[in-house]
Amino acid sequence: MRRTIRNLILAAVFFAPASAHGQAYSRQGAGLGAAPNIQVFTSGTSQTYTTPTGTLYLIVEMVGGGGGGGASGTGGTNGSGSTATTFGSLTANAGGNGANNGAVTAGGTATGCTIGLTGGSGGSASASLANTPGGGGGISFFGGSGAYTSGVGGSAAANTGGGGAGGATTASAVVEGSGGGAGGYCWSVITAPLSATYTYTVGAGGTGGTAGTSGFNGGNGAAGIIKVIAFFQ
Repeated sequence: MRRTIRNLILAAVFFAPASAHGQAYSRQGAGLGAAPNIQVFTSGTSQTYTTPTGTLYLIVEMVGGGGGGGASGTGGTNGSGSTATTFGSLTANAGGNGANNGAVTAGGTATGCTIGLTGGSGGSASASLANTPGGGGGISFFGGSGAYTSGVGGSAAANTGGGGAGGATTASAVVEGSGGGAGGYCWSVITAPLSATYTYTVGAGGTGGTAGTSGFNGGNGAAGIIKVIAFFQ
């Protein structure tokens, strides 16, 4: 499914790399033979996307924020703060945040999309075993999950929507942290009548939990991303 969606997109246009916030990679003007207009957003809350003049349809691809990994150790805290990515009526929900001594953490869903995929689950914590890694972060459509380690949980790669890993245990048999879930994935075609503007928000990645006694911090989840392609005549 991932390869099928990706091939459809790449068959139309090659994605340019993401910018620090939002950037158009081809001309705004319309007309016969005009190149597609590509804009990529990696941050922002309640921002405005303006539909280029002469647009026939839009393709929107996005992922929600990944959950933060839970911390390990007695009294450690849960991951927190992951949020959804939205574009108009489209929503890619955030992955769940990992917990101290938590079970499997659910990935985010997607609503209103032509194709919506649930993000990968964060790995669960084991039953208070010494020298044991925490749960791995959930894998998003774009990959980038935080790796489980023998210490602080690994953080997810930037703007992939991947989940952060849970904190590991030390020689003391204390509770581990579960990994954060990955954000949901949304791919959608928006056809006429198009709105002049659309409101968008890029979901935040969750923050890893704080270590308890004889434990380690959880890894941070990654923020989401939005890619919008406008096609002309």
